[in-house]
Amino acid sequence: MITTEGEQRIRLLPEHLINQIAAGEVILRPASVIKELGENAIDAEATQITFWTESGGKERIQVSDNGIGMSAIDAELCFERHATSKIHSLKDLYRLRTKGFRGEALASIAAVAEVELFTRRAQDALGTYVRLAFGKKERTEPVRCAPGTTLIVRKLFHRLPARRKSLRQEETEHRYNLQEFLRLAYPHPERHFQFYHNHTLVYDLPPASQIERILALHPRLTPETLIPISEETPFFHLKGYLLAPERTPPRNKENYLFLNSRYIRHVSLQQTIHHTYETLLPAETRPLYWLFLEVPPEKVDVNISPSKTEVRLLEEMEIRRALVSVLRRAVALGKVPITGSPTASPIPLATVAELSPLPSEPVSPSLSQPSLPLIETKTAPPAFLLLYERYLLLRRGENLWLIDLVRAYQRILYERYLRRASSSQGLLFPLHVPITPLQAAQLQAHLPILEEHGIRLEVRESREAVLHGMPSGFSPASASILMEEVLRLVEEEIPPALWRETLALHLAHHGTPHLPQTLTTEAVENLWEELHTTSQPFYSPSGHRILRPLRPQEIEQLFTE
Repeated sequence: MITTEGEQRIRLLPEHLINQIAAGEVILRPASVIKELGENAIDAEATQITFWTESGGKERIQVSDNGIGMSAIDAELCFERHATSKIHSLKDLYRLRTKGFRGEALASIAAVAEVELFTRRAQDALGTYVRLAFGKKERTEPVRCAPGTTLIVRKLFHRLPARRKSLRQEETEHRYNLQEFLRLAYPHPERHFQFYHNHTLVYDLPPASQIERILALHPRLTPETLIPISEETPFFHLKGYLLAPERTPPRNKENYLFLNSRYIRHVSLQQTIHHTYETLLPAETRPLYWLFLEVPPEKVDVNISPSKTEVRLLEEMEIRRALVSVLRRAVALGKVPITGSPTASPIPLATVAELSPLPSEPVSPSLSQPSLPLIETKTAPPAFLLLYERYLLLRRGENLWLIDLVRAYQRILYERYLRRASSSQGLLFPLHVPITPLQAAQLQAHLPILEEHGIRLEVRESREAVLHGMPSGFSPASASILMEEVLRLVEEEIPPALWRETLALHLAHHGTPHLPQTLTTEAVENLWEELHTTSQPFYSPSGHRILRPLRPQEIEQLFTE
């Protein structure tokens, strides 16, 4: 075919550019390298796997294992695209029992970084050293090294400015790295995992049982709080643990679902698990679980996305039905009722002699259960009655109003916090909270922002958080509840722009002062006036009604039934 100048617009891309584009599907950030190299080490039958990272993995990632190693020929071939030891025929694709199989991981990593490989089989006297830089092989030679494989990845995305700029701060990338590390460590408790960051040992997880591995990663849990799961059906084998609902952190979003020892996201299965006992949990809280499904490889398609976290189950409906039955029975055996909704906790109310204008620093509610007398107070204008220590019947001119005092104070405290500049009040006795290294990384990345909101925190050795100061207006007695809220903010990656409103809601619900048995006219007047300076005097921050007019026809209605 004869073409004239300017007709050819389609050209074949050079090989190194093809590799860099393909790498974008597999290597999104340093955590992708952690995942791919860790999976390779597991597939290589390693019993000891150690990770090192620097600057959140942006400058250096090293993964060493004591696995079977590679021959000199394989050491060079492993960096070629679609070079794999896992697939020999189309049939192998439908009976996979390994984590990696595409043959893209090492090629993709080598295309976007500097890579060094040291590897040796136990039967070989010498190992092999290979060095590549951004897709180009620079050196291959024999080397003395321990059996197994060590891969060192440096300067990730250094020659790809746009990709480099897309990376987050060191603390954030470190957090992503730890998430991938945990997804490898949970389903393989029989192996020894270590993780170092900036020369500090973050995790040391020797071989253990499944429950010991979970407890090692969650030091605040105990065996009694975990409900064991174990079931064999014609469609799958299932084992694992559910955290007892009463111990599930408020608004929890964390959960771990593994299929054939591979961490997966499966919306349908995860929604099934959630719906099975969501009635036992507060709103916006999901169950925390570690579930390990084993399904015959021929019944699973993991070849959906390069990350291999999305899967297709060929007998999904049968698995979902069986899963519901298994979970219900396990929770019932764990002496936790699976039906019915949780009873709302009574609002704790305490008694004081008198409530002056709303105090600037509210006191924490008492945990004692109050009696519910009907109390009549003096009737100087404006006339009022305090009903059941919570509801105020107030006459303003010719009108009667019924006021929920708890919600009224919630609205006032909420708007006070939003209006004033953030300041911190020191704690006489700082609160010490044990945390996981993953939580430590999350907090470390947000310490300056937290301080802007009046929360002064210290993270010690990736194992403990120390709360030194709280926002002014918060009761010191609610420090532990505030810490749970802070951990939720950083774990769920809620944008810092929304933190002020979130903390205001927290103050409204946990900073409400003691409610009185008697009220003075001055206190009632101040309450009414301040409530009506707020943006929404008729509704609490949660959207519940505060004020309700009490009309004669409504009262008459009570006596006509």
